[in-house]
Amino acid sequence: MPSAHETAYPRLKSNPSPSELAAVYTPTREEAALADRVARGEVARLGFLVLLKAFQRLGYFLQLRDVPPVIVEHISHTQGFLVAPGGLGEYDESGTRRRHVAVIRAHQRVKPFDTDGQVALGKAVREAAQTKEDLADIINVAIEELVRQAFELPGFTTIQEEAQRGRAEVNRGFYAQVFGSLGEDGRRRIDRLWAEPGAEARTTAWNTLKQDSGSPTLTHLKELVDHHKWLSDQQLPASILGGLPTAKKNQFEAEAKSLDAARMLELEPYKRYTLAAVLLQTQLSRVRDDLGQMFIKRMMRIHRRGKEALALHHLKHQERTDGLIRTLRDVVAAYQTEGGADERLAAISSVLSGKGTEVLEQCEAHDAHAGNNHHPFLWRFFASHRPTLFRIWRAIKMKATSQDSSLEKALAFIMENEQSRVEWISLTDESEKAKLDLSWVPESWWRLVTGQGKRDSPPLRVNRRYLEVCVFTQLTWDLKSGDASIDGSAEFADYREQLVTWDEYARMVPAYAEQVSLPADAAAFIAQLRSWLESIARSTDQSFPDNAGVRIENGEPVLTKLPRKDDPAKLRWLEKTIADRLDPVQILDALADTENLLNWTRSFGPLSGHEAKIDKPRERYVIAAFCYGCNLGPSQTARSLKDSRPAPDRLGEPASHHRGEP
Repeated sequence: MPSAHETAYPRLKSNPSPSELAAVYTPTREEAALADRVARGEVARLGFLVLLKAFQRLGYFLQLRDVPPVIVEHISHTQGFLVAPGGLGEYDESGTRRRHVAVIRAHQRVKPFDTDGQVALGKAVREAAQTKEDLADIINVAIEELVRQAFELPGFTTIQEEAQRGRAEVNRGFYAQVFGSLGEDGRRRIDRLWAEPGAEARTTAWNTLKQDSGSPTLTHLKELVDHHKWLSDQQLPASILGGLPTAKKNQFEAEAKSLDAARMLELEPYKRYTLAAVLLQTQLSRVRDDLGQMFIKRMMRIHRRGKEALALHHLKHQERTDGLIRTLRDVVAAYQTEGGADERLAAISSVLSGKGTEVLEQCEAHDAHAGNNHHPFLWRFFASHRPTLFRIWRAIKMKATSQDSSLEKALAFIMENEQSRVEWISLTDESEKAKLDLSWVPESWWRLVTGQGKRDSPPLRVNRRYLEVCVFTQLTWDLKSGDASIDGSAEFADYREQLVTWDEYARMVPAYAEQVSLPADAAAFIAQLRSWLESIARSTDQSFPDNAGVRIENGEPVLTKLPRKDDPAKLRWLEKTIADRLDPVQILDALADTENLLNWTRSFGPLSGHEAKIDKPRERYVIAAFCYGCNLGPSQTARSLKDSRPAPDRLGEPASHHRGEP
C-alpha cells in the first residue's frame, strides 16, 4: 500500500525555505483585496488568506491547525502582523470558514468533489489500471485527471481505496478474458502442469515451468534447447494474451513464479488459469531470449579467439614480414639505379635472383591476413560449436526487421546444407542462385566466402564453411543492433510490433503535444526546434570570451575541467570528532531503528498485494534483510541471534534508544 509521500498527492512542507515562502505563500494584491471584501476582522482575514494559499498549493482544504506554523507566520508578516493574532484555532469550526471555502472554490474555479468527481475518479482509475499495475502510478494518474477537470482533491484514502477497487475490477476483467480465450482444450493443457511429474523427483511440471536457464556454457546450452522444446510442446496460442498489457503480464508472471502448485490450486479458477497462461508465454519468451544471448556470447567468444590467433600468427611470421619489407626496399633501390630500362630490369632481376615465385606466395599469404582480418582463423574455433549453434536455429526462428530478407534467406540456405560435407557449393544452378543473395556479405568476408577478389561478377560457388561462419557472425551483429529479431522473443522482438499504430498516433498525439508543449504539426515542430537551437547557440556565443567552462581550440569547442574545490579547513577535525563521539551501533539495531522511522517493510509482502499471512511480519522482514544484506545465510543468522537480544524486539521503541536518550 503506497503512502501519500510515495505519490504525487500534494502535501505541505513542514519547513519550507525562505525563497519558497516568498514565491508560493505570499498573497498578491488581488488576493489581499479579496480577503478585505469577504472577511471581517483580523482573525477571519488571516484565516482566509492562509486557507487560500494552502489550497492553491494543495488543491484541497486543510484545517488551519494542520498548516505548518512557519507558513502561518510568513503570511501574518506579509499582512503587517508581528505575531499571528489569537483565535485562529476557533476559525476551523466557524461558519466563516465554510463561507470562505465557497469563495475560494469560486475564485480558483474549482468544483467540489461530489458525485461527478467520484465518477471522474473512478473512470480515471480504471483507465490507468488498464496499462498500469503499481498503485502509486494509478493514484498519480487519478490526481492528474482530477486536477485537469478542476475538481477539488478528496482525501488520500479516498483515492487510494478507489485505486484498489479499480485495479481489482480491471484485473478480474483480464482474468475472465483469458479464461474465456483458453477454452476447454487450453484449460486441460494447463491442468496437466499440476498433474504430470516434473524434471526433479517429487515435483510437478509446474516446478519445471518455473525453472530459469543456467549460465551460457555449452552444457547448459544443450539443456536450454531441450527445455525450449518442452515449453514449445506446452505452449498456448499467442492470441490468448493478445490484449494483455505488458505491466499486467509482468505482475502476473511474478505472482505465478512465487506460488507452488498447491498454492496455485487454491486460487479461484479465472485467476489461476490466467497466471499459468502468462507464465507459460513469458517463460518460453525468456528461454528464447536466453538462446539468443547465449548464441551471441558464443559467437563473440569465437571471434575473440580468432583475434588472438591472428595476433599469434603475426608474431610467428614477423620474420617473413620483415623479409618482404627488405625485398621491397632492394627492388625500389634497384629501380632507382642509373641507366636505361634494361639496366634497371637487370638490377631488379638480380635482387629477386629466382625467388620471384616464393616472394609472390609470401605476399599472397600476408595479404590473406592483411588489415587485421581474423576471419580466416574462425573456422577452427567455430567447428566444435557448430552442431549446437545449428541446433539453436533449428529451435528458434529468425525474422528480419526490414524489407531486406537476404540474411534470412542465407540462414535458410546454410540450414538446408547443414549435413553437406563438400567444401564448395556450386551456384551454377538457377534454383540455387535464387535461394542465396550475397549482397549483404561484407568486404572482409567476400574472398573467403566466394573465392573471388572482386565483386564485379556474380559468384559461381561459395565456401560452405566460411559462409556458415559469415552468416552467424552477421546474424550476431543484426541481433545486437535490432536489424534481426527472434520470433516469440521479448529481448530480441521485432521493434515494429511495439510501435503504436497510425490510428493510435493520430488519436494520442494532440494530447501528448499539449502535455509537452510541442506543436503536433511537422513544419511548426521543426520551426520551434530550429528557433530553440538558434537561441541556445546565440546565448552561447554571447557568453564568450567570459565563459570559463568552454574554450575554442582549432575551431573546436573544448570543455574545461572544473577546478577541484579545497576541503574546508576544519573538515578532518569534524570527521574525527564525530567518529570519537558516535557510539557504535549494531547492524540489527540500525535496521530496527530505520524501520521505526521509515516503515520500509511496508514495501515487502506477497506479490499479489494482499497482506502477509505470516506471524510478526515486520520482525521477519528485518531479520531477512540482515541475513541477506550481510550475506550470512539462514544458518549463520540463526546462530547469531540465538544468544543475543534480537533487534526485532526493539521495533516500536524510539530510534534514539541506543544513544541513552529517554
